[in-house]
Amino acid sequence: MAGTKSGLRRGRILYSILALLFAVGVVPLVWTSYRLYNTSRLSIESNQKEWQLDKARLISTQVTIYVDSLRTQVGAIARTLELDAGSSSFAGRLARITQQQALARYLENSASLVYLSVVDAAMSIGPQSGLDLRGDARLQEQLGEAFQRGQHRTPMLSVPIVSESLQEPVVVVGEPVVVGSRVEGVVLAVASLQPIREITRQSGSSGLFEVYVVDNRGRLIAHSDPKRPLSEDLSGIEIVRIFLEQSLQSPAARDAVGRRTRSGGFGTTLFEMKDADGAVHEMLGTYVPVPDESGWGVVVQVDIEKAYFTAIDLRNKSILLVAAVTALAVVLGSLLAGGISRPVQKLAESARRLAGGDYASRVAVRSRNEVGVLADAFNLMGEEIQKAIEEIRRRAEENKELFMGSIRMLANAIDEKDPYTRGHSERVAYYSACVAKHLGMSPEEVERVHVSGIIHDVGKIGIEDKILRKAAALTDEEYEIMKQHPTKGEHILEAVPLLKEKAGDGLMHHENVDGSGYPRGLTGDAIPLFGRIVSVADAFDAMTTDRPYSKAMTFEAAVGRLRFLAGKKFDSACVDAFERAFLTGDVSPAKARRVSVASRHVDLDALIGDAAPPAPPVAAPPPSV
Repeated sequence: MAGTKSGLRRGRILYSILALLFAVGVVPLVWTSYRLYNTSRLSIESNQKEWQLDKARLISTQVTIYVDSLRTQVGAIARTLELDAGSSSFAGRLARITQQQALARYLENSASLVYLSVVDAAMSIGPQSGLDLRGDARLQEQLGEAFQRGQHRTPMLSVPIVSESLQEPVVVVGEPVVVGSRVEGVVLAVASLQPIREITRQSGSSGLFEVYVVDNRGRLIAHSDPKRPLSEDLSGIEIVRIFLEQSLQSPAARDAVGRRTRSGGFGTTLFEMKDADGAVHEMLGTYVPVPDESGWGVVVQVDIEKAYFTAIDLRNKSILLVAAVTALAVVLGSLLAGGISRPVQKLAESARRLAGGDYASRVAVRSRNEVGVLADAFNLMGEEIQKAIEEIRRRAEENKELFMGSIRMLANAIDEKDPYTRGHSERVAYYSACVAKHLGMSPEEVERVHVSGIIHDVGKIGIEDKILRKAAALTDEEYEIMKQHPTKGEHILEAVPLLKEKAGDGLMHHENVDGSGYPRGLTGDAIPLFGRIVSVADAFDAMTTDRPYSKAMTFEAAVGRLRFLAGKKFDSACVDAFERAFLTGDVSPAKARRVSVASRHVDLDALIGDAAPPAPPVAAPPPSV
């Protein structure tokens, strides 16, 4: 009877211990692992989509730049012939071009064009140079169409064609030569698309992603795998089909492609695709239209198993770990039915802390029996989970670096449009950060101000080069166009709402406190603080940089000029903060030079240093400074 009661007691203790172990150890572990897996998967998916979108946008921009350069080269020849119209007859000029072999010399200096000719509209003949394309029927057909369109004053960029002579994709570019109201001739060129193939090959060189460019028919232009056949029909792939449906639904939609792409007609979707062996893979793909009228698109896609490898590996390890801990709990509960309440309680407390997010929680049990083994296993589990969390954080930092690199790349692209302002965005960003620090802002706010400075001129991407690069003063009409760049910048940042929210106020850097600025004519505190800060930094860099129409001021003179305009054009508090930054050495010619070349990364703390006590303001110079 006693033995039976003892057995029942041990059974009850065993069941209680097992229930306790499951309740405070296994169940929270399963829940935590499940939450970690879902959280990591969602985070990786979000980061993956952003990365693919950034990569596709970058490639589409590179494709646009290359195609625009082709059209610019051909257009430059046509414009030159138009400007030379008064020197002699058009036929005479073509004869002189033939005699001087000018087209051959032009091709020698062009890495893109493989054939070039100028055809007299009246005689349908003219000089030509480059590859012999007479046996290439499709190219001859496109050249003929470009000539016919040119006679009607219509430029042409053909669909990609696989040249039989080159065995690579090419396009035909046509540009009319118009003198007065008459078309004198047509400039025809054949350009290689090999550079676009090289861009996609390098972008997918890791083998993890597939990157490719398709035309408006879904035909392959370039692929990260150079073995893929040229002009392959990819319209059957779901993501390409979606891209074509959204871009080319109707003639009206085709006419609006340029407007739609410039406003952000991209997309990301999950789809299934068969490989060469017939196996079906689930893919995550992103498409971005090339921002011009060509109707081309860039696709970046990755196998889901590769994209979510970290999350899947974490899930599998968590399942194995949960299984191991469960088995170990059963063994320990069966062998030790008594005398383990205290270690189990410690284990339960640690499990609760782990479930609450304290992944550094460990169990301090020194027992050498199975309870100690269970504690060691629990600690191992915590270490594995903590390692997984640290890995996720590391990847988040990498994504942040990629994000900041993309912003700086955009700023560099703006500065590259105007050789006289190269490094301008980085300097304005640094000066703005100095002002923010001397205004007493937190490190997080200083960083946001720094980003505002980097992107403050992003709208200049939409301003014509001939206006940006103009060496003389702008006309009233040109100035009105230039004044549109803050508004254009707002439209560009609408594609990244978080960036616009955190740093977009820097676009208001042309607003003046007296209401004389643009684009909205805001006054005083109605101007966002970031805009007032960047306004001071932008004006200072403009005054201390050599321009075609003005020599740079000294830093002292420029600071004096800021002081003179404080309360009129600039916010007085921001000017005061800039003076303090200058007097404490945070703003100096040497640091400005360092910032100009540090386009990848700027250590603000190292450059700005510790804030110094306020110093007396610089004496304001007379208005003639």
